[in-house]
Amino acid sequence: MSWSLRRRFLLTSLGVSAAVLLAAGAFLYVLFERDFRARVHAETHNQLMQLVSGLDVEPSGKVIKTQAMTDPRFRQPTSGLYWQVESKSGEVLRSRSLWDATLTTGNEPWRNIDEPEAFPGPFGEPVLLHAKLISLGEAPDRQQLRVMIAVNESEVTRPTLYFAINLGLSLLVLGLAMLVVSVAQLGMVMAPVNSLRNSVRDIRDGKSARVSGEYPVEIAPVVNKLNSLLEQREQMVERARSRAGNFAHSLKTPLTVIDTLLPRLRVGGQHDTAGEIGRQTAQLRKHADRELARARMAAGHGEPVRDVRAVVEEIVTTIRHLPRGRDIAFVIDVPAHIAVRMDREDFIEMVANVLDNARKWARSKTVIRLEPGDTDLVLYVSDDGPGIPVADMDSIVERGRRLDEGTEGTGIGLAIVNDIADACGLRTSFTISELGGLRFSVTLPATIAARAVTRSTT
Repeated sequence: MSWSLRRRFLLTSLGVSAAVLLAAGAFLYVLFERDFRARVHAETHNQLMQLVSGLDVEPSGKVIKTQAMTDPRFRQPTSGLYWQVESKSGEVLRSRSLWDATLTTGNEPWRNIDEPEAFPGPFGEPVLLHAKLISLGEAPDRQQLRVMIAVNESEVTRPTLYFAINLGLSLLVLGLAMLVVSVAQLGMVMAPVNSLRNSVRDIRDGKSARVSGEYPVEIAPVVNKLNSLLEQREQMVERARSRAGNFAHSLKTPLTVIDTLLPRLRVGGQHDTAGEIGRQTAQLRKHADRELARARMAAGHGEPVRDVRAVVEEIVTTIRHLPRGRDIAFVIDVPAHIAVRMDREDFIEMVANVLDNARKWARSKTVIRLEPGDTDLVLYVSDDGPGIPVADMDSIVERGRRLDEGTEGTGIGLAIVNDIADACGLRTSFTISELGGLRFSVTLPATIAARAVTRSTT
């Protein structure tokens, strides 16, 4: 599958940006979660040391707390921050925040917990518990105590979750901003390419002969090379036309001389010889005209057709001066100001040959109509003549083929039409017309504006 540069750039930019943002988001989340957890652990450790330093044993052996904890959450019931001191004898001191609950490590033996670990909490919520084993008092009344500080695990997970949500939203906004910047950047990068494409389209439509404008250094060599090729093409066209003209002059002059000698042969009684020579020279002229038309088509495109209706009207005006031309009603159903991307001379020769054929065969009417096709325009020429059998439809474009030898002509007109269509890449067809005669159709490459105009008028 061939993807455009625009799609490739956008997909690549989107993929790279998404990967970078996801990696950055994961890194920031892990970094925040680790640092926040470390800060909570440091706070609980300091609180544990403060609690240990405030413990003492009375002479009676009772464990007492000599100083209050500085964090007010210890004095708020179910605040999420708790302390507890217990002895082997079962004596328990606890913070007001525990109310009448206790901290427990389950069936585990007493041990120091230097890095807070998760345990079931006093109010149905897990806690991170920090514990330290100490001994207080004088022998033999020395007591072993377990001092614990606990904080609800949500005190760590909730800020981390909020940070992840805010981080995700921030990265989403940043990603959208990067996408907008990428689209704007792509527009700037593609501007020279779009300008080059428009210039090439103008050349194709005949509006310009060269690629114009200023281009960056990456595209300028291509533009220069393209202009050089266009210049070489024009030179080749000019040489081809010159050779075609010289060929026509050098060939038709001897034929004219031969034609002037034919009456002498007839005067001398050589009628058969004169007739055969006349037929051969006529055939030679026919082939010369056909090859000259091919040479001109191969030379390239010149001025495009800027107004199909105006050109068709010029052709009809010329046809009316030929025999039977004024006896035929030519109906032109073509919108004005419709341009097609085709050489004007090729278009005139093609349509003129078709209309000339209609002039010879139509009884009283010929209709020229232009309609929009799927992607191009379709020109129809229909007449009310006798038509031709379906079996002979494909043979009417053969060189020198005449279905009625009694009708004027050389038999190469429709063959030239076929050659022009092949050279220009056009699709043609001959069918039975709605008037009962022959209908010719050809697809014409139209501009976007021309297709829009024809659709609005149909």
